[in-house]
Amino acid sequence: MNEVVRSAAMTPEQLAVLNSSEWFAALDSGFQQAVLGSSRIMVLAAGESVFHRGDRSDGIYCVMSGAVCFGAIAPSGKGAIAALAEAPQWFGEVALFDDGVRTHDAWADVASTLLHLPLRHLTRILADDPLRWQQLGRLLVRKLRIALSLLEDMALESPRVRLARCLIHLFEGYGQRKAAPSSSVRVSQERLGMMLSLSRQTVNELLRHLEQDRIIQCQRGGVRILDPNRLRDAARGSS
Repeated sequence: MNEVVRSAAMTPEQLAVLNSSEWFAALDSGFQQAVLGSSRIMVLAAGESVFHRGDRSDGIYCVMSGAVCFGAIAPSGKGAIAALAEAPQWFGEVALFDDGVRTHDAWADVASTLLHLPLRHLTRILADDPLRWQQLGRLLVRKLRIALSLLEDMALESPRVRLARCLIHLFEGYGQRKAAPSSSVRVSQERLGMMLSLSRQTVNELLRHLEQDRIIQCQRGGVRILDPNRLRDAARGSS
């Protein structure tokens, strides 16, 4: 069962993670203080659920440590992973905008700490200044742009380009990170295959070629980015 801690108990390290969020750092100070004063820290064990597909919105979340997976299971029983979020990525805003339900299951991939801004507090904060809806909308629009790009990639790009772009997205926190915290991406070959709809064998071969080119280094449970610029070149299909 998850453990909940008041936001007042946030450590300096957790505040630093939050401030490394490009979205949060760009908010006006009033919005920032309202978020801090109304949020709570959640500590989850590996595999513990954040929410389920079809649930009503209960607010938005930010990953402070660890990682959260988003996925779904088809009627056939086949599962897929749509995305992997690490610090300091925010999520959960989609169901807020259309008053709909959660589009995917979300669970802690490893032991994780999240910041949760409950819906009742978030709606009050937004009502205090309607212009804040536009600031919140930036989170949604960024994800929409990435989703449209990924759909296009599925139809037009080679598996190598798609893999390189996926690694860049993970490395940069899908554009939500002000700066990459390290040179490593913590994602398994199986996870990459599920995210890209590629077999594990194909992912293994593609990673091996990138490793031979000294662009990446495969590690246990992850990938180390040796040359981010050349990986971006590979993501553009220019190498």
